[in-house]
Amino acid sequence: MSENLGDFLLEKREENEDEMETGLKQKYIGDLGELFVANYLYELFEANNIRNCKIIPHKYGSEKYDLDIYINGKKYVIEIKTSTAENHSVFHSIHFNNDFDYLLLIWSPNDEEIYLAILTKEEARKIVTPENTDREYEDNWQINTTEIFDENFLNRLSKFLELNKELEDLPEERKLELLEDAKEQVFKEHPNAEINDFSGEVYQEWFYEYLSNFTNDVEAKPRRDEYDIKYKGRHIEVKYSVLHDGRFYFEHIKPKLFDFIFLIGFDEKEKKFYFSIKTSEEVLEIKKELAGSDEFFSQNGFTLNVGKHSILNFVNDFTFEDFDKYIETH
Repeated sequence: MSENLGDFLLEKREENEDEMETGLKQKYIGDLGELFVANYLYELFEANNIRNCKIIPHKYGSEKYDLDIYINGKKYVIEIKTSTAENHSVFHSIHFNNDFDYLLLIWSPNDEEIYLAILTKEEARKIVTPENTDREYEDNWQINTTEIFDENFLNRLSKFLELNKELEDLPEERKLELLEDAKEQVFKEHPNAEINDFSGEVYQEWFYEYLSNFTNDVEAKPRRDEYDIKYKGRHIEVKYSVLHDGRFYFEHIKPKLFDFIFLIGFDEKEKKFYFSIKTSEEVLEIKKELAGSDEFFSQNGFTLNVGKHSILNFVNDFTFEDFDKYIETH
């Protein structure tokens, strides 16, 4: 086994090449759903002779809600969540403190099926579970069920929007076309949206495996725990990003939940890894410096958008001794 972490990870990539993920990155699935719903509702209303309506997407990244619908002088605020899980639908990051009236859920387990459901806030509250069971105090919830998808979607939509008429749905083929069109638009606007890599969780597992070759004092934490690895009693968060347009994007960083953050960046062209380790205090100060203010927190943490040569001081040659020394001296 290579003692250098970069060489170790390159070996793991080669050994597991057949398991590399393809498709749409998780971070862009929400964009896919928002585009689809706006176009689907527009065509649905037009096909059902519903006039005097306006659909206004809030564009990607809004933390409050996703869509405004104006009909008959009234405004309806919609939050949209999308899942492409094959065997069961999972909808993440539902925040009830946000300003929405209804939660519209899209489940597309494959290229030939699409299911829709719409819930009031009150209905959604009854079926959600905490996103992280150890942090139930957070306004961060998930829905994990297929029972909400039935044939009543159009009836409920008509009722909630006070349309007072029975809606006739678009053909299933047309809905799938609209979903594919939305996917193409996401790829057009975000060329790096296509997955051709291993997930961040896989790199977390490989980093844990690497550490385990040198010490027994290391523990991998369960998925969606507050942090990823426990080493000598210290809490380690692991983040991964591939290089795109000369930048790494490390997302959902919450310094209060870990002692150290270990950043893994990969340059596909160079076939080279970049590493940086910082304390929670250090990464917070770095973010303040990059942002130019303290106003950068959000419900899901902040993002570090940095180049290879940045104040994070990335290195290519990184060993277990480097990791252990940093933990011991900070």
